[in-house]
Amino acid sequence: MELSFTGGRFVSNRGELNYKEVLEHFPNASIIRIITYNISRNQRQDKLFEALRDTDAEIQLITNVPSRMEEYFDNEAGRSMRKTARRNIQIYIAKLNPENFSGNFLPYFNVHNHAKIIGTEDIVYIGSANFSNESADNIETGILIEDRDFISKLYSEFFDKVASESLSYLDDNFNAFHLFLLSLYAKFEHHYNILLRDVYTDYQRTRLVAADTIFIDTDELGNIYRDLEELEDVSSAAEDCYDEENEQFNSELEDLKDEFESLDIEGLKETVSEDGALYNLATFDGHDKFDEIMQSKYAYLAIDDMTDYYSEKALQEVSEMYDDVHRTFFDQGDEFLEGMDYILKALKVAIDFTERWKASRINPDIDNT
Repeated sequence: MELSFTGGRFVSNRGELNYKEVLEHFPNASIIRIITYNISRNQRQDKLFEALRDTDAEIQLITNVPSRMEEYFDNEAGRSMRKTARRNIQIYIAKLNPENFSGNFLPYFNVHNHAKIIGTEDIVYIGSANFSNESADNIETGILIEDRDFISKLYSEFFDKVASESLSYLDDNFNAFHLFLLSLYAKFEHHYNILLRDVYTDYQRTRLVAADTIFIDTDELGNIYRDLEELEDVSSAAEDCYDEENEQFNSELEDLKDEFESLDIEGLKETVSEDGALYNLATFDGHDKFDEIMQSKYAYLAIDDMTDYYSEKALQEVSEMYDDVHRTFFDQGDEFLEGMDYILKALKVAIDFTERWKASRINPDIDNT
């Protein structure tokens, strides 16, 4: 694979990290990509991992596990290698636990990796230095590149390929389920906040009701509809996570499925779909209705001094039409908002479930000892 770039600088700084400039970008980064052969085994202080904890970036880190072998022979040397590998694997698993980091942190293991890349969307280091404290004491060389087009291609054409060939920290199906739930929660939290801002009002103080005038558009309603369709896949995604050896896990998973299958997703979809109560309210155009009434009913009557009279009649009819459309959604408003609230609560319960079971769902293929 060959990728060209501009704006690179050679770096070799013994006594300090060659990629220290990249670390300085971490606090304001949107994405961070790290591929390294090893990480520090020191369990106490690690400035590099502290830098990762001080960012809200979306982080992906790929590491090898030094001393991990494809197989271990049943002799003294093999048993010693197995013991060393097990110790290192457990250290790596402990240090790369996603719960130790804020934001979206995805660790991977690739036993064939020896590449070293550390970067954000703005700057990347490519060189010999590992993501470890010990690298500062070695003679290391590398280049710093600030070519954003090159960086984007590097991640999409190289990093993502290595990630796809790596072992995920969590069991693949469980990890996919966990990320799916997090994504859905973010989407429905956004929808819920939009509804509170653009559709509902608390002017009655005791409860939220549909506002007299709403501002939500059909694009947002379309997004809600599509995300409701995606929500219907939660049960099937949960089924992929069954554990043949853990009945307690499976029992809780079944309860979770029952919770989602009890949601009235079809009713919510009907409300926001074309001809649904909220859709009709959002698309009601008083000006168009007025013009239509004037043209179809009063075009030949509204002449001379009668224009104002028939204009008033048309306006009154438009107002009554709007009241009918508004009343239709108003009567469903409590149930609709309650349904969206139930979705958020169900997703929160599901996310809590995955958080509780994370420790027991570490990918079994990582530790082969």
